[in-house]
Amino acid sequence: MGMTSEELYVKNIEAGIRAIRLRTKSPKESGVGYSLNKLKEVNVGLYEDYLAKYKKVVEDYNKGGDQ
Repeated sequence: MGMTSEELYVKNIEAGIRAIRLRTKSPKESGVGYSLNKLKEVNVGLYEDYLAKYKKVVEDYNKGGDQ
């Protein structure tokens, strides 16, 4: 059985956040913003949880500079 759109958005967000944390992608390249906006349309609670995680990882990314 296929994934629901909500599951797909969450998967993309988690993968994007992981990529930002590992510095393999920039926040813009990760595409997390798009998936977050789509998730907000189907589950506001999850959106708020992942938005907080995304903001934290972007803040760390911006503080970190080159590693």
